[in-house]
Amino acid sequence: AQCLDISTPEHPMTVPAKARYVVIGAGIHGLSTAHHLAQKLRGKGRSSEADIVVLDKGKVASGASGIACGVIRNNYFQPAMRELMAHSVAAWESDPETYHYHPVGYLQISPEVMHEGVASIHAQQQAIGYDSTFVEGAENCSRYLQNLFDDWQARGITSVLHEAKGGYANNVASMRGLAAKAVAAGARILEGVRVSGFEFGHNSRAVSAVLTDR
Repeated sequence: AQCLDISTPEHPMTVPAKARYVVIGAGIHGLSTAHHLAQKLRGKGRSSEADIVVLDKGKVASGASGIACGVIRNNYFQPAMRELMAHSVAAWESDPETYHYHPVGYLQISPEVMHEGVASIHAQQQAIGYDSTFVEGAENCSRYLQNLFDDWQARGITSVLHEAKGGYANNVASMRGLAAKAVAAGARILEGVRVSGFEFGHNSRAVSAVLTDR
């Protein structure tokens, strides 16, 4: 933690009296917000305004981001997700070492009851140019899978959707990598700081202060 200049309960960083931007939560959403905000300000020549503080009551990835399964894929039944997931996969591919990302691809191996739905996913992927292979029929699927895994034996498989992109990431290590990017871009991350409430401007819902236990 010290190499990232992140505060810990044992080595607390002073909580600043003021900050232009305060992000609550050092999971994937909070860290990504801090990182991209700092990048955007830098791109506009406003690095001096990148006064960004990330607060977390625990540690980086101590919540849901630290227990996520880590699967990276573009395999969902909702069409609205397709281009968003393609964008997300590209984000992981942009720095696999820092994000501890392993681009091994993704397989959906399905029985007949799922055939129609998986076919629709493949059609949507093809429509946006997302590289994937769709195999149909029990015999074809068996041959395809045995070419990948010579000990493949499962029965009742009538469709295989093989995404060339995607894979998996080591969840906590990924978040530590993202935290390093946010810090390098100018953000400060304070662990062990619990947010208890907010103060608002006069006749306004704009936040004027963030109340913490520090």
